[in-house]
Amino acid sequence: MQLLRPRADAGDDHAAIRLADLLAKRGDQDGAMQLLRASDPHVEWLAGLLERRDDLDGLRARADAGDRYAAWWLGALLERRGDLDGLRARTDAGDRYAAMRLAGLLIKQGRREEAERLRRFGLNPDGSIASA
Repeated sequence: MQLLRPRADAGDDHAAIRLADLLAKRGDQDGAMQLLRASDPHVEWLAGLLERRDDLDGLRARADAGDRYAAWWLGALLERRGDLDGLRARTDAGDRYAAMRLAGLLIKQGRREEAERLRRFGLNPDGSIASA
């Protein structure tokens, strides 16, 4: 780690990502987050770290700001939590990653017919799955 820090501080993206990964594995999630937030090339890694921390608010804020990696991981976290309402709200707001996860969660819950209708017709304004 001592060799990675100066390289990361000097702008070496690979060193920063490797160092953040090591910090996270050692339990220093805050140090990893701070390092990854320092520059845009790290947004994918930051989103993944937020998901592993179950940081729903952090992912939602980044997704709402246009971070597609955060949107992807937010959908994954909502699906893992079984949060149909959260996925529906994100889908209704135009989040295509949430729509995919919503369909996947419906299938996992044995609601294949609903999932197929969602894929074909989308959601009604009230959040229900459209039928035509």
